[in-house]
Amino acid sequence: MSSVSVPQESSHSDELLMQQGLLFSDTLKDLKSLRKQLYSAADYFERTYNEEEQKEIVEDTLKDYAIKALINTVDHLGSVAYKVNNFLDDKMVEISGMDLRLSCLEQRLRTCREFVSLGGLSQQSLVFEAHKKHHKRYIFPVEQSRP
Repeated sequence: MSSVSVPQESSHSDELLMQQGLLFSDTLKDLKSLRKQLYSAADYFERTYNEEEQKEIVEDTLKDYAIKALINTVDHLGSVAYKVNNFLDDKMVEISGMDLRLSCLEQRLRTCREFVSLGGLSQQSLVFEAHKKHHKRYIFPVEQSRP
């Protein structure tokens, strides 16, 4: 049952990653579009300023447009920064989870190695103890027969 949940979790994560990538890409395209709009507006205001008699009205309109465009740009950059931060936060949570799993696996491996090592030592000590007992048994009867 756990093998079934892992692929689903992986595909869900991949799907979320793809959605985030698309949203980020769309946001960058919007910024590029905003840049084109600003250049176009600058060209328009430059032509209009040179052709108009009432330059003060053109200047005021340009100021209003520039302020709104600047606010839009800052808002867009804030949105991009927010999305990037969320993406990085999600990845850091994922990495922390993987780090925790890795630490658990390392701890299990150390425990298994210690268990195997202690098991080998206990077998060696049993062999050593058995050797002592047998040695005493064979020597003891010989010592009794000499007196």
